[in-house]
Amino acid sequence: MWSSKKLCVSFYALASGAAVAAPLACPANVLDSGVRHVLNNAALYDGPPDRMVSLAPVPAGRVDRWDTKNTDPYLVCQYKDTVRTVTLHAKNVSMCTAGMKPFRAQCK
Repeated sequence: MWSSKKLCVSFYALASGAAVAAPLACPANVLDSGVRHVLNNAALYDGPPDRMVSLAPVPAGRVDRWDTKNTDPYLVCQYKDTVRTVTLHAKNVSMCTAGMKPFRAQCK
């Protein structure tokens, strides 16, 4: 039988782990019909992208940044010469960035 102390420790471990998300990053490239396409842009949405609530980034030198506090962020990765995208639901992150050379986009 579980003691209340063990239950409390287990709950704390689960709760603290749930609030920490691993960084999410756009794949550097995707295949579309056997052709490799390189990441060249990204957009961030508050909620699913089909709701069309695009968030404006804040330029910060060589990267753009988004503060994701109080949002339900979805990072949409866009690739050169294709309409194919990759969408990442970036739960429990505090910021997303996009830019640099080669182009990268991530949330952490």
